[in-house]
Amino acid sequence: MFNIYNASFLITSTCAKLILIEMHYFFSSVESLDFNKCSNLNLLKIDQFNILKKIKNMDYKNQITIDLNADLGEFQTDTQYLYELQILNHVSSCNIACGGHTGNDESMKKIIVACQKNKVSIGAHPSYPDPMGFGRRSIEINESRLKESLIHQINKLVALSKELNTKPTHVKAHGALYHDVSNSKDVATLFVDVINQIDPNLYILGLPGSAIESVVEEHGMRFICEAFLDRRYSDSGFLLNRSQQGAILENVSECCEQAVNIVCNNKVQTETGGLINITAETLCLHSDSPNALKTAARVRSELEKINITIQSFVV
Repeated sequence: MFNIYNASFLITSTCAKLILIEMHYFFSSVESLDFNKCSNLNLLKIDQFNILKKIKNMDYKNQITIDLNADLGEFQTDTQYLYELQILNHVSSCNIACGGHTGNDESMKKIIVACQKNKVSIGAHPSYPDPMGFGRRSIEINESRLKESLIHQINKLVALSKELNTKPTHVKAHGALYHDVSNSKDVATLFVDVINQIDPNLYILGLPGSAIESVVEEHGMRFICEAFLDRRYSDSGFLLNRSQQGAILENVSECCEQAVNIVCNNKVQTETGGLINITAETLCLHSDSPNALKTAARVRSELEKINITIQSFVV
């Protein structure tokens, strides 16, 4: 498996650029540079080679970018608030808790203001109305009550953002609701209908290949494929339940490796050790995960070392 911490695999941006320059001399122009003809580069591991191809495209054609998002506004103490502010230094968008699992007017305003200062895109992070379970339980609730709660949560963030002369760019479900909109078309349809009613221009984040992706497309709205750098995947491409052993990646290096593999190779390791294909326009970091701040800083650093630009999906 590709390991960015193995010296035989590690490629710095400087080395990559030197190799690209050397390759350039084999061909009449960069535009005609054909990686399929580069048999003399068989010393490179396939994962290294894929990275070089992406860097080549970045340098001469299209810049490779990825959004880093974090779930914020979940703090309960001043210390936790300051911790979230530090995480904001490393991400390009965030999802703000808006009262379903936690969060109130004060916490939302604080994070909105901080996002404005850091030029970070803001989004609503609604959940089942279940503060006791932190939104991590699929509670029994009728459709009308769930719809009412979601409208209230999202509209609250919209209203507070307007007071501060900004507006949210996206919506991402939290916890159990995130899993349910991924697996149930009925729940996904209710969720997307609510967002479409509030603002059809809002982006919707979710798992690629999930129920919500197809529903968003049916509504003609914009779906953002999200991958997780601190969670383990099942072989079917869904997140393991938090209660399962190994579901949460706690090692900073492991999180970095997963992030780089997703962005550069469109692959992610599963619970059984295999690799599956994955598409990602944004990578999620949970602010309450172990070593979240260190992970955010290291992931951004590792991606930037190979000339990946951290940038919000909202241009």
